[in-house]
Amino acid sequence: MGKKIKSLAILLLGGLLAWWFVSRLDWATVGAHLREVRIWPLIIASLLINLTMLVRSLRWQAFLAPSAHVGLRNLFAATSIGFGALFAIGRAGEILRPAVLSMHERLRPSLTFATIFIERIYDTAAVVLLFSTSIIFLPPSLMAGQDSGRLELLRTIGTLLTIGLLAGIGLLILLRLRARPIIQLLETRARPRAPRLLGPLINFVRHLTEGLGVLTNRRELALTIFYTVLVWGLIIAASWITFDAFGLDFGPGQVVFTLGFGLVGSLVPTPGGSAGAYHAAAARGLEFLGLDPNLAASIAIINHLIGFGPPFLLGLYFLVRDDLSLAGIREIFASEAAHGAPNGADG
Repeated sequence: MGKKIKSLAILLLGGLLAWWFVSRLDWATVGAHLREVRIWPLIIASLLINLTMLVRSLRWQAFLAPSAHVGLRNLFAATSIGFGALFAIGRAGEILRPAVLSMHERLRPSLTFATIFIERIYDTAAVVLLFSTSIIFLPPSLMAGQDSGRLELLRTIGTLLTIGLLAGIGLLILLRLRARPIIQLLETRARPRAPRLLGPLINFVRHLTEGLGVLTNRRELALTIFYTVLVWGLIIAASWITFDAFGLDFGPGQVVFTLGFGLVGSLVPTPGGSAGAYHAAAARGLEFLGLDPNLAASIAIINHLIGFGPPFLLGLYFLVRDDLSLAGIREIFASEAAHGAPNGADG
């Protein structure tokens, strides 16, 4: 019952945001803006977004390296399917990426999910830093024209997000350093009471702490940070090109600022790649910079399609090619629950 209420609440929130986004627009004007957009820049932006799939796969390979050697081809296929599923069914699609890789490489789901969790830490850190620092790089002329109370609220939110991020990273480093006694406590006190339930959890904690070794290893930390910077650099470049396709002469600070708004909106796990929530937040960020609401909405719609459409088509190709089934995914999870082996791979 609790899950149903949560799902209904998310759908209601997404519906309200979508209604707010749609109801205040002149759709004839929005259509005119969409017809005037230049196509070639959008094609280039789409290619850059698909290139992020490759870079994400390389980063995932680095996260998995301490526990298992995984081929880049399967990583790329799983990453494409996972991000394509985000567009089709929302955040629930995130389960497909680690599950598909576990099927291809015969890895324990606890290992692949743990590395995805670490990836989320990196991407969350990137989003927070982008959003909290983007105000600094906005041109003073744009800042001067805004309500001081609203700007102060944004600065406060950015500061709190940064503090929360640093605190979270500190806790993860502490978990890494204190991993052995924590796992021993779970093994001796908790696991005997519910082995089928806690076995996968203990494996997850074990693989998570192994993966968190990147935070204390200079070489691995530098490599994974490099890949993260490259991923978000490509995303920023794709957004910049998309804005240019509409004839906007934005600087780096403006691009990052509006991207930050959209990313905060995308945290709402509505279907269609946070549809409604993303559009409302991204359009609001553009309006904050002085754009007409109809033009802001047009850009938000196209930027969302650029961000999720190309990975969806790529993921659909791999989904058909590999003939994946829900039965195979369920079998992988059943194996994890039944055995709960401490090692990352079967063989």
